[in-house]
Amino acid sequence: MPTIFLSHTSIDKPFVEKLAKDLENIGINVWYDKYEIKVGESILWKIDEGIRESEYLGIVISKEALKSEWVKTEISAAWQKQVEQKGNFVLPIYYRECEMPLFLQGIKYADFRVDYKQGLSDLVKVFGIKDLEAITEDNWRTFARSKKSNWQEFRDREFSELITRVCKIGREYNFNVWVGRSGNPYSFVINGWISREKKLAVSVRMNPAKSYRYMATDTNEWNPNNISKKEYQTEIGSTVNEVEEYLCRRVQDFVAQYGKPTEEPYFFTEKKPDMENALERIMEVLKSNNWDKDAEIW
Repeated sequence: MPTIFLSHTSIDKPFVEKLAKDLENIGINVWYDKYEIKVGESILWKIDEGIRESEYLGIVISKEALKSEWVKTEISAAWQKQVEQKGNFVLPIYYRECEMPLFLQGIKYADFRVDYKQGLSDLVKVFGIKDLEAITEDNWRTFARSKKSNWQEFRDREFSELITRVCKIGREYNFNVWVGRSGNPYSFVINGWISREKKLAVSVRMNPAKSYRYMATDTNEWNPNNISKKEYQTEIGSTVNEVEEYLCRRVQDFVAQYGKPTEEPYFFTEKKPDMENALERIMEVLKSNNWDKDAEIW
């Protein structure tokens, strides 16, 4: 796949990081200082290496960038390479309003000033990608029916981030977390238990039938694999933040009323089941909540 060197000033770095991520998501190799320059390395040598080894130089154009000595140095090196190669190496990326330099006025630019999506689409046409609809963490659900996209990777990445945050809630409030597997994939239960009368268990599931939005249900089950998909009736939203806010509110309300559970929480979050360990932990929890320590569980 082609490689592009992104020349920019530090003030435009947030834009460059987003652009780099979107380009990489569609298979384009991106070189810019955050990725390639390590502590102790020569910045000038690494930049020179990046320009020499890249097929294109993308100049992120803004008023500040055109005043930057670094950007001027990178443009000078790139322009020399373009003259030597007698080809289109320099790609202007018009990010923020400014007066276009004379030496770039004769080159078609990708315009990001008003419409990011259109600018990205224009830019990647250079790499032979047509009718681009860039897949990102924010829009992967719109690609869920496309066989040509890697939307599953974004789904898994999002669910992993969600479970990480849910486990943080569990550790803070002594709530358990159990993730579903083949029986009910992309689901989990978060539960806290003080007594039979003082307990809370909420299960959340990413529902393919609802455009992969998150649905919730209150339950008596600890294992989400035992929960019927029809039970999920409460719609939360389609973002990790919405689910986190919903669960924080439910857990905090419970703790405010009853206090924190005292038992050490357990977390069954492995992608593959470890049933022997899971059953052992359940037995420990059940036995610890029985006044008769000699009682046989099950």
